[in-house]
Amino acid sequence: MKKLQFRILIIFIAIFTIFSISISLFSTNLLQDYAGDSQQKALSSQAKTIANMLQMNVEKTTNLESIMTDLSTLEMQSEERMTIIDPSGVVVFDSVTDKEALENHNDREEFQEVLDGNEVGTSVRKSESTNETLYYVAVPLIGEQGDLLGVLRLARPVAEINQISDQIKNSLLIFSLLALSLTTFVTLIITKRIAKPINDIMEVAESLSAKRYQVRYTGSAYGEVADLGETINDLATSLEEQTQELVQNDKRLSELINHLVIGVMLIDEHRMIKMVNPAMNIILGEDVSKLVGNSYIEATKSYGLSHLIEKAYQKNEKQNDEIYFYYPKDKIVDANIVPIEGKEPGEQNLIVLLYDITEIRRLEKVRTDFVTNASHELKTPITALKGFSETLLDGAMEDKEVLKQFLEIMLAESSRLDFLVNDILELSKLEQKQVPMKVEEINLTEAVSSTFQLVKQKAEEKKIELNILEEDKLLITGDSSRLKQILANLINNAVVYTQEGGKVEVTIKKENEYAVIKVSDNGIGIPEDEQDRIFERFYRVDKARSRNFGGTGLGLSIVKYLVENLNGFITVESKLGLGTTFIVKLPIQSK
Repeated sequence: MKKLQFRILIIFIAIFTIFSISISLFSTNLLQDYAGDSQQKALSSQAKTIANMLQMNVEKTTNLESIMTDLSTLEMQSEERMTIIDPSGVVVFDSVTDKEALENHNDREEFQEVLDGNEVGTSVRKSESTNETLYYVAVPLIGEQGDLLGVLRLARPVAEINQISDQIKNSLLIFSLLALSLTTFVTLIITKRIAKPINDIMEVAESLSAKRYQVRYTGSAYGEVADLGETINDLATSLEEQTQELVQNDKRLSELINHLVIGVMLIDEHRMIKMVNPAMNIILGEDVSKLVGNSYIEATKSYGLSHLIEKAYQKNEKQNDEIYFYYPKDKIVDANIVPIEGKEPGEQNLIVLLYDITEIRRLEKVRTDFVTNASHELKTPITALKGFSETLLDGAMEDKEVLKQFLEIMLAESSRLDFLVNDILELSKLEQKQVPMKVEEINLTEAVSSTFQLVKQKAEEKKIELNILEEDKLLITGDSSRLKQILANLINNAVVYTQEGGKVEVTIKKENEYAVIKVSDNGIGIPEDEQDRIFERFYRVDKARSRNFGGTGLGLSIVKYLVENLNGFITVESKLGLGTTFIVKLPIQSK
């Protein structure tokens, strides 16, 4: 605390010294200017008085000699050096130096000012004859006819003027020293009174920094220092409560992490393991808790996981991928690597989250394989049925209407089953992302127009109006054939499920970085409670009616996967009996 007292004292002395010096300089300059001005006025007045007296004591002032007749009397009355100069600059009289020894004064500043018509000419310089700095004042000597007979000049040493300033400076210095001594003594007493409670508060603050949150300030103080003591006590109370809360939260978090089915591992900036939970031990197949403090590489014996962790360190971004583990047994793990800040600023830690999705992927593969195998098994007899039906219809058979009717039904059913198999196969490929995508530039308006041509005949049969509302001219990058497949499915559904005389509109516009395609109709609509399920495979709102329209129940599922493969998403808005709008959002630039 003595350092604080010393600093306050030093700061006060420094401020007072700067203030005193500033006041002294300002006062000295002000007084010097005032003394100079006063001397100039006095000397000018004296010079004018002497000039008037010289001219008044002479009956006729026609030349310089007539003025100088009574000069000896006036010389005795003046204490300053007196000089008379003729208009050519020649010194005709000087009260201090022999005029013969003086040079021509034509170049003197005060002399030139008088010649220029000024009533008074002034100058300050070092005299060449007396070798001292003088203050000069010159006034004109005017003849009886108003002509300039000469110049009267008075000079006074500047040293006399400076004596007054030196006296003032000395007085200000003595006053400043006395004031500084007195204020230093008073300041020392005040700082001691301030330092005692501040020292007590500092001891409390040091205890708080040492995590002894039960201490409190009990001293007496006044003003802001007392407020500071109360604030410190409030801080101590708050820290104590927060510490208890942190301990409780830490226990809760520890229990939560230990009971998660997701494996959790914390890695510091040096790639060392700081914490693991039991689920991580199960996923990695060993007791990783024994490796806390060691490198994570000793625990993660997977190149894919190690690569993902290093990528997160380098980019300082969240990383996610599916990792295949081959040791100690085959596993598929959904890995999320999340960068977080450490205890110190700029310190980079990582949280490794692993979720075992082996069983999920196995079930998905079983389901996909079943659909694929079933479709392939069904395709052969269906194709054969279709081929026999066409052969019978094209052959030379007797004209039997009933037989032909049955054969046509067989052909229609076989065709529908063929469509079903193809849709199943298509959906299976899309689900596994096995469909190659050709990236090219697509004009959305042209794609919609070409799709309209495919359904034009069906729309004309039902007298349905087809419209394109192009709010923005958009070009996107993607697979043109897949986009047309999406549009064909949505627009065809709109035509199929819209009554005669209805309307189908396709709107194209831009929202942020997405191209938005809206396919709207005023058809039968979809019940609100069934809108969330329309993208499921084989799901039909009205099963009997859908089959009559020739649908397989897989069209919207295929559309959904196609949109996702194009890095977009699809939603639906519908009111029963008022129509349906499918909204497709695709990124303008492919990812």
